[in-house]
Amino acid sequence: IVPSFEIAMTNVILAINAGSSSIRCTGYEYHGVLDSQDDWDLDHSSTHTQLSPSSSQSHPRVIALEGINHTIRMASVIPNAGHIRIHEVLSAIDKCVDEVLRLLRQKSREEEKSNKEPSYQIVAIGFSTFVTNLVAVDMFGDPVGEEATLSYACNREDVVKECQTLRDNLGPEKLEAMYQRTGAPLHPSYALPQLLAFYHNEENQPLATRIDKWKTISSICVHRWSGKLHLHMPISYSEASWTGMLSFRDCYWDDEAARIFETCKGIVQYSHGDDDDECNDGSCIDLLPPLVDYDAALPFLTVGIPPYNGNGSEN
Repeated sequence: IVPSFEIAMTNVILAINAGSSSIRCTGYEYHGVLDSQDDWDLDHSSTHTQLSPSSSQSHPRVIALEGINHTIRMASVIPNAGHIRIHEVLSAIDKCVDEVLRLLRQKSREEEKSNKEPSYQIVAIGFSTFVTNLVAVDMFGDPVGEEATLSYACNREDVVKECQTLRDNLGPEKLEAMYQRTGAPLHPSYALPQLLAFYHNEENQPLATRIDKWKTISSICVHRWSGKLHLHMPISYSEASWTGMLSFRDCYWDDEAARIFETCKGIVQYSHGDDDDECNDGSCIDLLPPLVDYDAALPFLTVGIPPYNGNGSEN
């Protein structure tokens, strides 16, 4: 599917749903200006699922393309352990996208024979994923291993113990304050106790030394497909909020949660070595991904964005 300026193109949005029990890709036809900033509402007035702006029915609509979808049933996470079958998930996403593109090419050829507009171009990609997913990647953006993945499905004994240790160390006042900032209780299904359990486990040292960043499934896919492997791909505020570590009023990583994570003994040891005194306060550890509002313009896809400073600012 290659855009052409000589013929009118049908604009298509690919919606990818990486769920805990299936992976799905669906094609939607988009009618309207590509840089439109309209606010959208669901429109159920026809037999097709549609999105239409609340301001006027004459504005662009997004309509599901009949028959242009593909689903792969699979168990994406391991119950109780909470690990993500990340390589299988990424493979399934690629297969679903490939199949939808094949269906679009087939539809294009069929419409060409019927003297209809035959050409499609992908203008946007949308993601939805199961909540609380973080995946450790190396300097090339590749997952380092299934053991270095986190999800909502975690209820391991070591993570439960980390929760209790945090409660004891923080005390009720600090714990309540962090809850008010993040909106998330201290629970094994959130990221902070899982991260601590990972780095406190000496058996994970071979993986920990390879970790460059913790990312989400969608940010890994965007990074792979962008072709700009030197750029840091951020994650959305929504994804960050489900980690339980986002200060949702300020829209950056919570300082207390980041401090606990970045001063973890395992992180300092595995990331910098025992003799690196300059990093013992966690100030030069940058394992959390930058954040961005995915409803706004996305210049980082071409120029990148500055790394997170740890205080809501950027370098």
